[in-house]
Amino acid sequence: MPSTFLGLNTSYTGLVASNAALNTTSNNIANIETEGYSRQVVNQGAADAIRTYSSYGCVGTGVDIYGAERVRDIYYDVKYWNNNSKLGEFDKKQYYAAVIETYLDNTETTKGFTSIFDEMDAALQSLKTNTGDSTYALDFIGKAGNVCEYFNLLYNSFQSMQSDVNDEIKIKVEEINSVATEIATLNKEINVIEMDGSSIANELRDKRDLLIDQLSAVVDVSTEEIPVYDAVTGIPTGAYNYIVKIAGGQTLVNAYSYRELECVPRDTYQQANRNDCEGLYDVHWTDTGDDLGVYANSTEGELKGLFVMRDGNNDEAFNGRIKWIDAGKQTVKVEVTDDYLMDMSKSTLPLTNGQITVGGDKFYYDSWTYEETEKGCFYTFQLSIDPAKNPRGVTTAKTSQLAAVGDQVDYQGIPYYMEQMNEWVRDYVSVFNSIYGVEGATDYNEQDRSGANFFTGNDPITGEQYELEIKMDAKTYSSTQDGYFCLTAGNFNVVKSLEADPNTMATHTVEKGGISKYDIVENLIGLAVNPDKMQFRGCKAEDFLICLLGDAALNANSANTFQGIYMDIEQTIANNRYSVSGVDADEEAANMIKFQNAYNLSSKMISVLCEVYDKLIQETGV
Repeated sequence: MPSTFLGLNTSYTGLVASNAALNTTSNNIANIETEGYSRQVVNQGAADAIRTYSSYGCVGTGVDIYGAERVRDIYYDVKYWNNNSKLGEFDKKQYYAAVIETYLDNTETTKGFTSIFDEMDAALQSLKTNTGDSTYALDFIGKAGNVCEYFNLLYNSFQSMQSDVNDEIKIKVEEINSVATEIATLNKEINVIEMDGSSIANELRDKRDLLIDQLSAVVDVSTEEIPVYDAVTGIPTGAYNYIVKIAGGQTLVNAYSYRELECVPRDTYQQANRNDCEGLYDVHWTDTGDDLGVYANSTEGELKGLFVMRDGNNDEAFNGRIKWIDAGKQTVKVEVTDDYLMDMSKSTLPLTNGQITVGGDKFYYDSWTYEETEKGCFYTFQLSIDPAKNPRGVTTAKTSQLAAVGDQVDYQGIPYYMEQMNEWVRDYVSVFNSIYGVEGATDYNEQDRSGANFFTGNDPITGEQYELEIKMDAKTYSSTQDGYFCLTAGNFNVVKSLEADPNTMATHTVEKGGISKYDIVENLIGLAVNPDKMQFRGCKAEDFLICLLGDAALNANSANTFQGIYMDIEQTIANNRYSVSGVDADEEAANMIKFQNAYNLSSKMISVLCEVYDKLIQETGV
């Protein structure tokens, strides 16, 4: 039989439950503008009924409160994190694609390639009609120098942008490490609170989820929460192992422990692309030394966007199959089949001090040679014998395996644009110099200039100008030689002797001597517009900027499109997520009134029962 005062206790539980609901509503309203806060509700249920051993069976005993819990839907969280990673990647692509377009811009207010190249062509036209005056030759040399300076500045700007992207990669890696540390700390704090079985660390869980939101923009992320059981009894302890994985499933945080990433700058002998600036970072796990692997198709996020922008080579890195290995001489011969590896103008291989991957192992080389034969095209690499660079030598066991220099990155990033500039410079200089230094070429002083160069480049080590002895159609050459493959948009310039004395400029051949016929100048005039003399990607020489702007525009348009798509998707997911977890002012106002009424009713019930008990005790007692 129930206690006489059961009703009073039952009403009291209702009072407590209503008060808890009001306090939770107050907390929701107070945090209506708090970032990452999840709406909380009081989790309650009917208390166990008791038997009365009477005809009416059982009597309810009130309400039990199980605690305040967050309202959260993991489905929307996962959708948000996945989309946020894609959005982060295209945010970075969009930003740097816009920067590239700015660098290549050629408008009335921005003097770019087209304007400068047209000025050089106009100066050449003037020289043709004033061939007896070397002043016009000096003007043309100056305008040609402006073209060189344009490429030098553009090349350096791209390298500077690559350096900026590299610095941003370091910042993002530090952000990942910082988030990992905070999550591991929160995991411990959450378990300390929740292991008593009666409390839920709602606010701490919100902080942790907010950190995952932040992390998902930087790199793709997945989470898993596994309950911890007592090893002896098998009973849940109330604690959880919260696991965070990034970059295609690599563990970052496991309960209270976390792993860290480090940015390792490449040394001068670790180049992967000749056009790269110094000190590019490779991202490794500090505990294993393994590479993070951001180029994998499974990775996403801002870090992926930064890496493909920094290293994107349009899938045109050096690669081939090892033909043979001389372990004694430490040489590796690699057969290549891709067309771009057989074209000197497209070469991006570091001339010396490069890093080659041979059958999965990395080695450093001092130089390489190229040969084109009837049996195929081959590169032979001379590996360094310095034990500090290569602690162990290569063995013949690697024969027939794959070799590569750098990674195949299927995106038109900064290295791609620098390679395109180099290609134009090498092709243009080669054709220009072949016309300029034709057999019998003669200058203003009637001196023989056969084989002379007008354009050349500076050796970055010695500072001396290249003689460009290895021509573009060479079938065999070495990286230690002086050839057109040594030219880049960054070292491209005019021969110094011409700048010092314009009278040494070749203008005609012996057969066409005299001021009335300057055939070399006339042949050079057609170079800019005649695709039979020079083509760049099937276009005229003067269309260089159009080709690159086309690439930049397509990349920018693609980045803008996908960034817009993922932004719209994120907004939709965020709205759905907020509809579940967010605090709505109108809803909380309605709850406040609802719980207030419930509290008042419980209070009234207690008052009524007090009167009943008073009547029972005072007036019916013996």
